[in-house]
Amino acid sequence: MKLFLKLFVVLSFTSMLAIACSQAANSPNSASNNKNSSSSPAGSPSASPAAEVAGGKELYKKNCAICHKETGEGGKVTVEGKNLDPASLVSDKMKKRSDEKLASGISDGAVDDGMPAFKDKLKPEQITEVVKYLRTLQSPLSSTQ
Repeated sequence: MKLFLKLFVVLSFTSMLAIACSQAANSPNSASNNKNSSSSPAGSPSASPAAEVAGGKELYKKNCAICHKETGEGGKVTVEGKNLDPASLVSDKMKKRSDEKLASGISDGAVDDGMPAFKDKLKPEQITEVVKYLRTLQSPLSSTQ
């Protein structure tokens, strides 16, 4: 029941954020901007914000949770015989990173820290979905477990 409530709160928050952002985009020039935005990945109407977060959650579970845990806390773990100490993705340091910097870290990895590059495994749109999901883990609502 708690999980359902948390999911509901996160999805509600995401929906409100999407509505607020779309209202800000409704300027006098928004009709011409919308015509041009279909070619850009960010303006792509292919998935709703809630669907992107759900997709990002599944991608995170499949690719990231083994090291960073489902909560994003990180911590010592052994993967494929290697002892790793993955960073907490919910730390203040990570919260302050831009979406672009987080996406770059996922894409390029950090070999010295044991973080693999995912640019050959995930599409840029999928990495963006993972970053959006990470932001939900970082929100104050998700820290009340």
